[in-house]
Amino acid sequence: MENKSYTPFNNNNNFKKKNNNNNKKTFFKDNDGNGNNITLSTGLDYLSEKEKCKDFLNFFKCTDNDNIGGFEKYVEMIKEITQRKRKNFDIELDDVYNFNRDPLFVESIENQTQTYLRLFTYALDELIPPPDLSSTRSAMGFNNDNDDDDDDDDDFDKNKEDQKFYQNSDMVLDLLASQRIQRKKILQEQNKLDPDSNEFDFPQEIIRRFELHFIPRKEKSITPIRLIKSEHIGRLVTFSGVVTRVTDVKPLVVISLYTCDICGAEIFQEITSREFMPIFQCKSKQCTEGGKQAGNLTLQTRGSKFVKFQEIKVQEIANQVPIGHTPRSIKVYVRGELTRMASAGDIVTMSGIFLPTPYTGHKAIKAGLLADTYIEAMQIIQHKKTYEQLDLTEEMLKKIQDESQNENIYDRLAMSLAPEIYGHLDVKKALLLMMVGGESKHMKDGMNIRGDINICLMGDPGIAKSQLLKHIAKVAPRGIYTSGKGSSGVGLTAAVIRDTMTGEFVLEGGSLVLADMGICCIDEFDKMEDSDRTAIHEVMEQQTISIAKAGITTTLNARTSILAAANPAYGRYNFDRSPDENFRLPHSLLSRFDLLFLMVDKADMDNDRLLSEHVTYVHMHSKPPQLSFEPFDSEFIRAYVSQARKIVPPVPKDLTNYIVDSYITLRKQDSETKTPFTYTTARTLLGVLRLSQAFARLKFSQQVSQEDIEESMRLMFVSKQSIRFKNEKKTPQNPSSIIYTLIKDHCALNNVKKVLISDIQQKVFSSGFTQQHLTDCLNLYKSVLNSNSNFISLI
Repeated sequence: MENKSYTPFNNNNNFKKKNNNNNKKTFFKDNDGNGNNITLSTGLDYLSEKEKCKDFLNFFKCTDNDNIGGFEKYVEMIKEITQRKRKNFDIELDDVYNFNRDPLFVESIENQTQTYLRLFTYALDELIPPPDLSSTRSAMGFNNDNDDDDDDDDDFDKNKEDQKFYQNSDMVLDLLASQRIQRKKILQEQNKLDPDSNEFDFPQEIIRRFELHFIPRKEKSITPIRLIKSEHIGRLVTFSGVVTRVTDVKPLVVISLYTCDICGAEIFQEITSREFMPIFQCKSKQCTEGGKQAGNLTLQTRGSKFVKFQEIKVQEIANQVPIGHTPRSIKVYVRGELTRMASAGDIVTMSGIFLPTPYTGHKAIKAGLLADTYIEAMQIIQHKKTYEQLDLTEEMLKKIQDESQNENIYDRLAMSLAPEIYGHLDVKKALLLMMVGGESKHMKDGMNIRGDINICLMGDPGIAKSQLLKHIAKVAPRGIYTSGKGSSGVGLTAAVIRDTMTGEFVLEGGSLVLADMGICCIDEFDKMEDSDRTAIHEVMEQQTISIAKAGITTTLNARTSILAAANPAYGRYNFDRSPDENFRLPHSLLSRFDLLFLMVDKADMDNDRLLSEHVTYVHMHSKPPQLSFEPFDSEFIRAYVSQARKIVPPVPKDLTNYIVDSYITLRKQDSETKTPFTYTTARTLLGVLRLSQAFARLKFSQQVSQEDIEESMRLMFVSKQSIRFKNEKKTPQNPSSIIYTLIKDHCALNNVKKVLISDIQQKVFSSGFTQQHLTDCLNLYKSVLNSNSNFISLI
């Protein structure tokens, strides 16, 4: 790897000296093997290209402003950098093209990006004035009063202010540079220093306070990762992918400062690679003249310049991978202000320079002439991954406000989820509530109660469970889809791997960690090994992952909703066996699901005909049949859910007794059933509260109402409705008839003819019906039922 001991010079002066011999072209001489010199031209006049860069920076005017003449965009940016108010200096190639309509200049920048990065840097060095500590202090709000004052308090305040000012490492480097400039100026005025002497010069990188980036043209197409090849070396490329690993941000040394133990000279060393060899002996004139022994150099970290550095690994998106191929990945080096802009699991679009780097150490022996490649990041666009980060337009907010006033918004949003899949309306409603979720509770003593809703879809093959999972993973802003058979416990939680940069063991998050603040969809849940499935227990309730591997003991956040799909133990649901035998999942895991949908594929002529017609239509027209309304697209659903999640509706005190009575009724029903479908525990009560709060959020309600609780109880009932009846053909009954039968059975069981309406309401609601169904029943059977505000009696 290249490293060079710094011989003091000014980059711009040196740049001019190299080009004084020929102002038009830069030539290289070679030999053809017969003693004849061959002159090769790069076709690039560096001085004229640098002048183009300066003209652009000086005279480009942005016409998108309200000002008639436009404003000097990059001149203003230079002023902000001079005043230490800005660090990023982003040059948009669209602006470069619009400046002189010179497509060749833009293409040269895109094809020789590294070269033009240096040219623009040199141009900015000439346009930005050298550091002036007094102006810098004023711009940063510090006092510049240097008048002599005997007041000790003023001196104390000034010392504190100086300490605060020089805590910034950039200010220390400015101080070093300004002192050298001032010292050189004084010595030259006293004729004690040769005007051409470079004794007090320093690397220009020391006083650079900007990070230059090129922003690609908007019309530039995105290149798939697997198509970035050798012809792209040195060029500006744009690609998209999934961030699979992100290292910690660490300081990377750019300029090293050494001081001599004997003469006190300051020696700079420019470092242009990831590795370098420090300088040990002083090379100043005082130590080298007269055959003196050179002094030892000591590295001074305070005067050295460091930049933030981070390495990111980006992998191809699944839909870009050809069939039968494995996903390709690429390393991205991120520096300065671009660090910490992406985290593992994010889908990003990046722009950068594709560059080679030789192997080092033992790898270099094996690699031979081969080189590794990486991307030097110029721009990172993170596709928003959480609901809180979505940027909604005024038009979208108005549409959300208008739609929220619609009474049928709940049904319409649910039907807009995977409209290609026929039926399963209650399942889609539950999935919609899962996306909204409840509020997480954080107690003062550190105890947390999750607000995320977990759902398990268990049913026969061929009822579109996997399609529902994939659709939710696509709609959710941070959705991860994985298959249980191909997922291990380590793959779901976290794996310990060795970092390629430092050689240390680091944690790489699995699917549950990547789905933090999102939804993790696990297909074929029943096919997982028991040892792997136990890794999910802690995530589903505590929403954390405890790791104790390879000397690493930590806890990772996994605040995610679990959406699982599984088949019964015998492939299809066997009505001759108990629910426990069909589930083949431990109760400790089943109790962690707020809703467990049991979906049985039963033969029904009418339903089968509608299903087949729906599937045939989708197959023929590649779109779902026309609904009574225009289904909402995924973007609107995400936007609507993001607004709904901002509401935190509390549960009013007057509903406490109703919730308690409903829970007691569920427990009583379980105790009276020989083979209950699921066991009702305290987790069930929390599930009811979460679903109720999610339903209230969806309606933009400011508090939870009884209707919300009824809807959550109804969903819990209908989730097991498909296995409540045997395979025998049942005569279909309407809700009013079923409710009338419930009232008659209750009176017969208690040997009474008059019952409290509150007792009947609990039975009706726990059976999956609503208050409207009860009202319709009383109106329909008013000839045999007499009711008032408190009682129902049989006539």
